[in-house]
Amino acid sequence: MLVIAPSERFAEARVYAYYVLAVFRPGIDVPTFGRPEDFADSLDGLTEDDYKIVIEEGRRQLDRQLADLEKNKSRAATMLTVGLAEIGLLAAGANHAFTHTPWTGVVWVVSAFLALFALGGAVSLLTSQAIFGRVDTPTIATGPTPVQQQVAIGYAQAVGWGEETIRTRITVLRDGVLLAVASAMLYALIWPFISSAPNQQSNPQSNPAGVSTTCPVTCTPSSPSSPPERTSPQGSSAPGPTGSAPALAPSTPHP
Repeated sequence: MLVIAPSERFAEARVYAYYVLAVFRPGIDVPTFGRPEDFADSLDGLTEDDYKIVIEEGRRQLDRQLADLEKNKSRAATMLTVGLAEIGLLAAGANHAFTHTPWTGVVWVVSAFLALFALGGAVSLLTSQAIFGRVDTPTIATGPTPVQQQVAIGYAQAVGWGEETIRTRITVLRDGVLLAVASAMLYALIWPFISSAPNQQSNPQSNPAGVSTTCPVTCTPSSPSSPPERTSPQGSSAPGPTGSAPALAPSTPHP
């Protein structure tokens, strides 16, 4: 199993990058920050009751590690939900970010990259394999006696890997939350500029006839030079209010 010691340069960033890479390469081993020491002490001086205590405590520790793993996955699922909502919000403001000023577009790109990276860490925590120690029953059954002593030694050796795995996954979850928060803060900086950007569809448009309109492109404004015609009930066109109609000649009284 790959181990990246905390003392190495950019160890935390490398571990997080391995977890994100595990999303795209199934089966890849995710690293830990340390390797547990092999349990090489002798338990010959313990009694049977002491062996029972060691076995019971070992089982409790493994159960606690599995419970911590489930808590870590639950928090990663919450971070995944928040990350998806953040990606949707970033996508909604993408067109305004690049049409306002160049620096708002750069900040949007950085914010989107951080949000995607946080999303990758959350998905990896939910899908990557967690390394835990275990006590192999067939090995104990065919191993040396006394059996209780071998089981106690097995639990003492098994709990080390689980502790390292939980410690690493908690760190990865923390880094993912920090990336999501940093992405949200960057987007909040450019949000006032994006929200105040003018909407191009509401700008007045001019047609060749010189008539200004705010209608959509599918709207056909009427020209003042050609008034609308009214249709008579018989289906024929009737002159409009400004149209000319033949006037009757005044009648002349006859003597």
